[in-house]
Amino acid sequence: MAIFAQIFGYLLGLIYGVIKDYGIAIIIFTLITKLLLMPFTIKQLRSQKAMADIQPKMKEIQEKYKDNKEKQNQMLVELYKEHKYNPLSGCLPLLIQFPIIIGLFTAMRQPELYVFPNNPDLLAQATQDAFLWIGNLSLPDLMSNIFKSGPAWFLGFPGLMPIISAALTYFQMASTTTSTGGSDAMNNQMKIMQIFFPIMILFWGKTMSAGLILYWTVGSIFQIVQQYIMKRPAKGDAK
Repeated sequence: MAIFAQIFGYLLGLIYGVIKDYGIAIIIFTLITKLLLMPFTIKQLRSQKAMADIQPKMKEIQEKYKDNKEKQNQMLVELYKEHKYNPLSGCLPLLIQFPIIIGLFTAMRQPELYVFPNNPDLLAQATQDAFLWIGNLSLPDLMSNIFKSGPAWFLGFPGLMPIISAALTYFQMASTTTSTGGSDAMNNQMKIMQIFFPIMILFWGKTMSAGLILYWTVGSIFQIVQQYIMKRPAKGDAK
């Protein structure tokens, strides 16, 4: 993962060298990486849509041949061939993206090693620049960034950026669950993750740097827009 962290860390440092604003640099960096990953993401979303399209026929086969697993599997394979659907096609893009995403997080989590190596002055200048209501992007965004006084337990709560990020993650996963269909068991698992994962994002907001949460927030916005565009019917399609 260090190779990916070095590549993307260098890219982020390069952008900052031009922009001279760490928050804006992270936004541009996020958009660039999302564009690079877009072919894999589109392939994954198309695979999910294809799965949703053939799901009714799959259920019919599974119900009709529930007592004959061999025949059931044979008919499912024929169904996949008829619709040119590969059950593994949705997993491969995710597997390809996984090391890249880990590398991105590593670079963002340790900018002193991968973004500004051997340059503590530039690191301090970049991460301590204020961005919107956040005074220091190297520190977690807490309620203390908005409210300057109040109970200690309240000021230590995750701030506005983690809250926004958690909400966007929830709506992104809700959109994915609605658009892909799937079995009841799969949908139930997705609904659990749809609640659990935003809570985890909110929890991470207490410890992760605000810069990393900013990256996740911008990435979530990009994904929501991309999903919306892909779900729009093409010109000439029946409404």
